[in-house]
Amino acid sequence: MKRTLIFLLLFSAAIGYGQVSSINLEMCYRLARKNYPKLSDTLRQQQISDLKLKNFGTLWNPQLNLNGQATYQSEVTKVSVPIPGVNIPSPSKDQYKVYLDLKQTIYDGGATNANSLVEKSGLVSDRQNLEVELYALNEKVNQLYFAVLLMTENEFVMKLKQSVLDERIKVLESGYKNGTVTSRDLELLKAERLLTDQQIGEIQSERISGLGALGILTNQVLNENTTLAEPIVNKKSDLITRPELKYFDLLGNKIDQNSQLLQKTRNPKIFGFGQAGYGRPGLNMLKNTFDPYYLVGLGVSWNILDWKQTGRSREILEVQKQMIGSQRAIFDQNLSIALFRANEAIKKAEQLLKIDEELVVLRENIAKHSASQLENGTITSADYIVDLNAVTQANINKKSHKVQLFQAVANYNTLAGKP
Repeated sequence: MKRTLIFLLLFSAAIGYGQVSSINLEMCYRLARKNYPKLSDTLRQQQISDLKLKNFGTLWNPQLNLNGQATYQSEVTKVSVPIPGVNIPSPSKDQYKVYLDLKQTIYDGGATNANSLVEKSGLVSDRQNLEVELYALNEKVNQLYFAVLLMTENEFVMKLKQSVLDERIKVLESGYKNGTVTSRDLELLKAERLLTDQQIGEIQSERISGLGALGILTNQVLNENTTLAEPIVNKKSDLITRPELKYFDLLGNKIDQNSQLLQKTRNPKIFGFGQAGYGRPGLNMLKNTFDPYYLVGLGVSWNILDWKQTGRSREILEVQKQMIGSQRAIFDQNLSIALFRANEAIKKAEQLLKIDEELVVLRENIAKHSASQLENGTITSADYIVDLNAVTQANINKKSHKVQLFQAVANYNTLAGKP
């Protein structure tokens, strides 16, 4: 029995281990980012880019190809003029050769370096695109975090109503025993108590659901015992630092690098070459035997006429850059609208909270007066429940508007790029 008890205690401790008792909004931002599955793509992008750059580097290495061929031709070169005392053999119609071709780039017009710059700019823009995706997680965190926080506040208010009803029920039970209160008034309060229990159960269920979703997003064990800290209401500066803005700039830079690459490909290229082989005939076509041979040289390649293909390609890139500018303008416009609405939401929540403060005080005074009247028997339980529900609703509105203010500020900061 003792061993079983120890095992149960250890098992309970193991289940509890890793559960988060308290968490705040900033932690959720960081944890959601850390848990994002595509975050590991940063290393993969770097790995791919490194491999591409290594491939570009090998373009400066000598290129060596082994070739071989066997041919049969219908006619060969012959010397038909007889020369006394000289026998000039004719080459065979079947010919063979095996040879190595060597090519070494000496000057490539800057194309390799331009390719490397394009790849590096592509890596930076791809990383920034991932940053854009990661930043979008902040909006999901805001939605879940403040939904759970609102349920927590509502649960707190409903439990206050629950405790008030318990007190009133005790008073009415005493009055019922003394014959000063009817059973109907007592049963009305008990029914309201059960309804409050039901409402609390619904709120708790929604809160647990939100915590579960937030836990999956942050890879944390969050349960009904986890508390969410209230964020500090601090609207930051209006300076916009969204990652999308940097991403647009990097896309434009990538297009500029591609445009320079197109120009580099038109530059003349200088290369050295060589060939070493063995065949019949060798370089001496008048010697009809298998011989080794070699040759070396220097070559120049320059595409002096491409029928304006490079120019049109650069025009395409310029149009694409203009399209990026349009996308940025649309983003700026939508962001301005969203920031304006978020700022108005902050003002609205602040105004509502001021009114809520006055309403709660008034409703509480009315409810206290009604409680006294209920005890004296001058009003019914139904009348008292109306006033009590009005207090509860006023408190719920106050808590809701407070959470709305928190969320409005958080949304504004997130939109501005400073969560």
